[in-house]
Amino acid sequence: MLPLLRFAAGLVVGIAGVTLLKSGKAKQGLDQAQTSLRDAAVYGLSAIEKSSASLREKLEPAVEAAVEPSSADAVEPTGPKAADSPGARRGRDKNTPPA
Repeated sequence: MLPLLRFAAGLVVGIAGVTLLKSGKAKQGLDQAQTSLRDAAVYGLSAIEKSSASLREKLEPAVEAAVEPSSADAVEPTGPKAADSPGARRGRDKNTPPA
């Protein structure tokens, strides 16, 4: 009996919704709601854009400062030596000089 009651309540609510949509006031109200939701979404996206731009400005000087020294260190001498390779350094004791 309970599922039949739920179905009847849904049917009544559906009929009421359709009749309200057919009237001009409900459609106008839905259009207003859609416009206000669109405006809120645009406002939220612009706020996110502004905050990300300000964070980018704060972080860019730190990134540029970090990039400059590492770019100077990135220049490798010609012909790496076998004793300076990472595998050779792992097996070597800290107290013994390289061969």
